[in-house]
Amino acid sequence: MWKVVLIGFVLLVLYSNDVAAAKGLPSYLKLCHRRIPNLKACVIENINILRPRMKAGVPQLLIPSLDPLIIPEATLSTGNDFKATFRNIRLYHIDSFVVDTFNIDIDNYTIDIKMHFPSLRIISNYTINGRILVLNLNGNGPADGNYTNVRTELSLKGTPFQKNNKTFVKWTREKIDIQIESVHLLFERIFGDNAELNSQTNKIINENIGSIIDELKPVFQQIVGDFIFNLINRLFSRYDIFDLFPN
Repeated sequence: MWKVVLIGFVLLVLYSNDVAAAKGLPSYLKLCHRRIPNLKACVIENINILRPRMKAGVPQLLIPSLDPLIIPEATLSTGNDFKATFRNIRLYHIDSFVVDTFNIDIDNYTIDIKMHFPSLRIISNYTINGRILVLNLNGNGPADGNYTNVRTELSLKGTPFQKNNKTFVKWTREKIDIQIESVHLLFERIFGDNAELNSQTNKIINENIGSIIDELKPVFQQIVGDFIFNLINRLFSRYDIFDLFPN
């Protein structure tokens, strides 16, 4: 589910650049030279230009439709004790993100971002098996989650390399941190047709949601890291860094 918290924003940041020089980039984006004193402001301006287009997606930038964003499957596991698989995941309100701080150093190939989403809704079909807290779970059915003030902090480090006399960048993960102010989850049919047990189980889950999120947080961050950095590397292997951010 954490794929959603980060994908829309990171894709936008990557393309806040020289749209005149980089083939295939939309003409409506503003030209941001790396030497201008207000580079950060220029990038954020481009993010805001792209925001109303995010719902439908921007194919030229490899940005899919983001409201909802559809993810076929994601799996969370804490070893032999717990495994949850979510399929047909639909994520809503991604385009509501707010940029809190943004720092970019093109010469040293670093990007630092702090952002938050006031609200996110994630609907999926789940299969859960294993023990978490005091619960032994073994069920499947629809799941619905509402997340408030999801805060994300990213640090990216790039390494330039040459290909066909052009300079591209390979990015690695320096830091990812995710914090959630509040969550409310509903797992339908987690104990089949036993309505009373289903209700009691969902109540226990939501009363202990902080502990559950803390326990699964390393897994969430691993999912985010694998997805986002694979995507970044694919995009930056396509466009020359000097086309994206000209002198």
